[in-house]
Amino acid sequence: GRLNWYLSESFTVRTFYRYYFDDWGINSHTASIEIPFKLSDKFTLYPSYRFYNQTAADYFYPYETALSSYEFYTSDYDLSKYSSNQFGFGISYTDIFTKAHIWKFGLKSVDLKYYKYDRNTTFSSSIITAGLKFIMD
Repeated sequence: GRLNWYLSESFTVRTFYRYYFDDWGINSHTASIEIPFKLSDKFTLYPSYRFYNQTAADYFYPYETALSSYEFYTSDYDLSKYSSNQFGFGISYTDIFTKAHIWKFGLKSVDLKYYKYDRNTTFSSSIITAGLKFIMD
C-alpha cells in the first residue's frame, strides 16, 4: 500500500507498506517513508528511510549445520531471519524546459542518491545511484 500526502508546494510525504508471505515459511514487513523537499523549481532533496523484517524459511539452516539426508535445506542467508534499515538522501535537478541538449535529446532531469544499508546479520553497504532522463526533440 502507498499513502502520499501533499503538505505544500515544497513538501510531500510518500509512505509505503508491504506484507509478504510464502509457502516456504517466510513472512516479511517492509515500511518506508520519503519526504521530497523542493528547494526551487529545479532542485529537490529526497531524504528517505526503509525498514525491513523477515522470518527464516522453514528449510534454512546456518552454514554446515544441515544434513545431506534432509529433503530440503538452504544456507542462503537471504532466506534467514533478519531485519534491515536503509537511510537515504538524494538530490534531483530538473531542467524545466529541457534547455540542456545532448545531440537530439533534451535533458529532463539528473538524480543522485546515496543509501546506507545495514542488516542485523553484520552485512552493511553504501549505495550510490545516478540517473539521467532525456526527452527527444
